[in-house]
Amino acid sequence: MKLIKTYKFKLKPTKNQESIFDSWINTCRYVYNVALSERNMVYEMRKKSVSKFDQYNQLPLIKKLFPFVGEIYSDTIQEVLDRVDTSYQNFFRGAGFPKFAKKNFYNSFTFKRNIKVKQNTIKLPKIGEIKYFNSRQIIGIPKTATIVKELGGWYICITAEYESTENTNLENQEVGIDVGIAHFATLSNSDVIDTPLFLESSLKELRILNRRLSRQNKGSNSRIKTVIKLQKLYKKIANQRKDFLHKESTKIANAYTACYMEDLKLQKMTTLNSTLTRRMADSGFYMLRTFLQYKFKERGNHLGLVNPAYTSQTCNSCGSVDKKSRLSQSEFVCTSCGNIDNSDLNAAKNILRVGALLRKQNVSQ
Repeated sequence: MKLIKTYKFKLKPTKNQESIFDSWINTCRYVYNVALSERNMVYEMRKKSVSKFDQYNQLPLIKKLFPFVGEIYSDTIQEVLDRVDTSYQNFFRGAGFPKFAKKNFYNSFTFKRNIKVKQNTIKLPKIGEIKYFNSRQIIGIPKTATIVKELGGWYICITAEYESTENTNLENQEVGIDVGIAHFATLSNSDVIDTPLFLESSLKELRILNRRLSRQNKGSNSRIKTVIKLQKLYKKIANQRKDFLHKESTKIANAYTACYMEDLKLQKMTTLNSTLTRRMADSGFYMLRTFLQYKFKERGNHLGLVNPAYTSQTCNSCGSVDKKSRLSQSEFVCTSCGNIDNSDLNAAKNILRVGALLRKQNVSQ
């Protein structure tokens, strides 16, 4: 099975290359806004939609009228039009109406082909070779490359196509996972992963910086410095969370051939109260699921999603369902058979049982 994986590296561009990057981002943002404006105007005047292929065909004329657009690699400009089209497709699927790209928020451009990755450099069309920190080996064939401007400098995200390989060293081992606030995750084999809550530990510093920001004048140098400090702190928290989730998901993917989780509707759950919303966002449950999905898939193994209904109210011993059995966040005592267990562990065992049963039914069909 062919899969796609993205690798992110930090670049070491020269001053001239940084200038080119900034110029290309500004041009791409200009093209994005013009293309979006054309779509809106044509629909308002003629009630007709403009496709990305219609806008592809206009590129030769645009390059003649605006020579600075022609300085950019043709596929990169086409990818900008792809972004406009994607924003409209998302709108038709229920997302917000496409907005014009602001200067500080449009921060990347993409090459759709002709990427050559070497030991110490990456060669890109019309830009040439760029030095980078080669922190890991790219497995597969590089397909696309996206240059991204972030707070810490310039980065490149390379997508590569590769063949998945089944982990033949593992026996048929399955596990159920119950995620929560008290404990980040409880596995059906009784292992517990504690909640790190990186955001929670930085709340005091965030409050101080936000109060300072509210007292400073817009556009002042002191306000800009405070904004940068806030951005760095948020980036640090995000990196800590991502590193933690990568490590834990890799441990699980390396240890089991099948994993089952609750198919939680996180958007509905995060409307309950602000504290729960913050802690759930800090935990990164959806990111964990995303990491597990691709890591199990690339190993040729299985990740199943289970309906969360009654998993915490069902006794894993006798199958009796009663919400009174869950006495507290940590204690479960079945009102039918008297089975005593940890509430989260009981739920994880139920998730494993239901997930394994559903998988068996799907295989037999």
